[in-house]
Amino acid sequence: MRVLVVDDMGAMRQTVKRALVSLGIVDILQAKNGKEAWEMIVAGLDRPDQRIDLAIVDWNMLPMPGIDLLKQIRADRRFSDLLFVMLTAEQLKDNIIVAIQSGVDEYIVKPFTQGALREKLDRLTVVKLSQVKKEIDHLFARRREESPGEPPPDDEYERMRERTRKLSGLSPWSHTGSLFMGRVALRYGKLEDAEAWLRITIAKNFGVVEAHDLLSKVLRKMGKVEASLAELTVAAVERPADAGLKRRMGEAYLKAGRLDEAVATLAEALRLTQQGEKNPRKIAAGKSALGAALVAHGAATGNRAEENEGVADLEEATRADPDLLAAHYNLMVAYRKTGRDEAAAEVFARVSAMEPNDADGWVALGQAYADQEEKGRALFAFGKAAALADGRYDVYETVGVALHRAGWGEEALGWLEKATQANPSSVLPYNLRGLIYRRAGRHLEAVGEYEKGVALVPADAGLHFNLGVAYFTSGQEEKSRPWFEKAKALAPTLEGVDDYLARFVGG
Repeated sequence: MRVLVVDDMGAMRQTVKRALVSLGIVDILQAKNGKEAWEMIVAGLDRPDQRIDLAIVDWNMLPMPGIDLLKQIRADRRFSDLLFVMLTAEQLKDNIIVAIQSGVDEYIVKPFTQGALREKLDRLTVVKLSQVKKEIDHLFARRREESPGEPPPDDEYERMRERTRKLSGLSPWSHTGSLFMGRVALRYGKLEDAEAWLRITIAKNFGVVEAHDLLSKVLRKMGKVEASLAELTVAAVERPADAGLKRRMGEAYLKAGRLDEAVATLAEALRLTQQGEKNPRKIAAGKSALGAALVAHGAATGNRAEENEGVADLEEATRADPDLLAAHYNLMVAYRKTGRDEAAAEVFARVSAMEPNDADGWVALGQAYADQEEKGRALFAFGKAAALADGRYDVYETVGVALHRAGWGEEALGWLEKATQANPSSVLPYNLRGLIYRRAGRHLEAVGEYEKGVALVPADAGLHFNLGVAYFTSGQEEKSRPWFEKAKALAPTLEGVDDYLARFVGG
């Protein structure tokens, strides 16, 4: 952030400069009047090292007053992004109205304190970032209308990142800019950037709930489930009565296979939701999540009563919110797990008549069709999901997994490739593509996928084992041995690894 301080009194220029430096803004130029300032601003167009981002200008100067400089700047489109803060004497407050009508961004009444300057710059940061957000919202809405499913171009993201970076320089003491940049990077699918910006936010102000919550989402999308849970835990400590946080934690536990914790956390989330705002749709979503967890836990422990309790929660969720497609899908799966095929068929009939309005709903509908082996309808639903996904990696990955489970490996490969393009740091697509290639007898392609996965997550024993199997089944037994040995070292009880090692002399 390069600042130009303009005042005909040297003492006032130094006062403003000292206040800025104390706030962490150190790239400061000075001018004695509006004419000199205009020349410096114009010269900066051809000299990036002198380009002005913010002008703090006194009203009363000769030969060009601050208000005339403001009008001249606003009349020139080359300076549309230049921020302008007007300094005015207390007895001239009426000038503020004129300045606002002329396009001033903010004003400061003299004399002012460092705290007042900080407050004004904080407010200006928030206002300008909200304008960036509105522009991004408009771009995404237009893209959904004109080219659904098309990912945003990289140059668009770069423009928004550069604008946000400059605006963040207005208040370097604050986490506002870095948190906003984390949101922007996440929206554009730039997960590594999002992680970096959110960690900067947390370093500035540990315990900012939104930062920990967003970082958890980013890490989950990157396949870092345990790290994601750690961030959610911090957020939940800061806001223990937040039902939404608790529910996301429970769903993360469920995805990680930590079923005891999933059931306990989702039960607590549902209790908080019922005690709090009593939103029927949120209660239904909470019951759906808890029901799915209870069914999974009951199946894993052989507890039929718990499975039935989960089914009851899912049934109640579908009654409370008939449009909650995920609940219908979870209920259909639960019925099948508990041997109630006719009831599952009835749920499928309801699901197939539904018209989702978001990507997750279409994914659930596609999963239902895939479970029924209705390939054409499943692919149609998944295509609709992609059109609404805004480049979301998790949508592509979920579809890839569903197609693989249905036995449609070739179709799954395309979706898994989309997932990798949206998030190259997730290991699941590499692992699943390796499995699909291996089953199709394309062993060398499987080896390539597993190698990429191992490079991403060197401590994953399963990936080492799968790579060993891929080498072994391709006829390269000796190349497979070190990978089996590494898998054994990482997870001594990993199923199957001892059987392969026993085939080698001394294994």
